[in-house]
Amino acid sequence: MAPAAAARTGRVVLGTSCTIQEAAAVRAHLLAQAALPGPYEIDGGSVELVDTAGVQLIVAFALDCLEKGVAYKWSGRSATLDAAIELLGVSPLLEYPA
Repeated sequence: MAPAAAARTGRVVLGTSCTIQEAAAVRAHLLAQAALPGPYEIDGGSVELVDTAGVQLIVAFALDCLEKGVAYKWSGRSATLDAAIELLGVSPLLEYPA
């Protein structure tokens, strides 16, 4: 009997800039990762510049995961990203329920 193939998990890696200028690229990356079965790991530790559009894309990804019942976890969030999330009041939307 052949060993079962390991499930592929998604790894979302946000770059140093997550703004409206990079929205198309960030969205494409999120969609590519969402095509994998999950669970997902989100790494936002390198984000140095973020705007509302960038946070909206991340929230949309998280809400999609919640709707599908697919777990995700953060492996890192920069202080800049955390500040934007808090400023926009979307922190509760970005934490997968335990």
